[in-house]
Amino acid sequence: MRVIRHQRQTAANGAPCGSAPAGHRPGASPGTPVRSGVWCETLVAVCGSDAVERRDVFAAPSPEAAIAWMRLSARSALPMLGPLQVGYVLDRWVHGSGSLEDFARLSRGRPCSLSVYRGDLRLTWQARPVRFLRIAPAGGPRPEGGAGAHRHPRLRLVPGGSHAV
Repeated sequence: MRVIRHQRQTAANGAPCGSAPAGHRPGASPGTPVRSGVWCETLVAVCGSDAVERRDVFAAPSPEAAIAWMRLSARSALPMLGPLQVGYVLDRWVHGSGSLEDFARLSRGRPCSLSVYRGDLRLTWQARPVRFLRIAPAGGPRPEGGAGAHRHPRLRLVPGGSHAV
C-alpha cells in the first residue's frame, strides 16, 4: 500500500504555483464576469504509463465546498481500496486533520491532492484555486427578466468521459 500526499512547488518568484494573483478578492459581486472558486477532479492512471483518465470534475464555489466534494468522492471509492488504505483515507483524510490541512492550503490559494495506489492503478483527488470566467450565451446577452435569464451554464458529465454544457 502506498499513499502519497502531494504538495505543489513554488514558482521562480516564490509565489505558490496556481495561487491567486496579488490583490485578488475572494468571491466576486454578481455583476462581475470573474469569480473565484476551486477546480476539483478525480484522476485515474496506470503506474508507468502517461495515460490519465479524468473520472469526475466539480467546479466548487469555495474551499469548503471543494473539501466536502473530495470527502464524498473519497468515501465512494473506499470499496475498491485495501483495508489499510481505507483506514488511512477515513482516519487521516475524511475524518481527520488531513482535510483540515487541505482546507487551509486551499484558503491560502494553494492546490492540494491525495493519491492512493491499488495494484498498478493510481487514484488521485486534486483541487486548485482558480478564477472562473462567466461565459455569455452564443446569441449574445440574455434579456433582463426573460426566460432563462437566471440560468447559468453547467458542466455535465456524459458517458465516455466527454463533457457537455
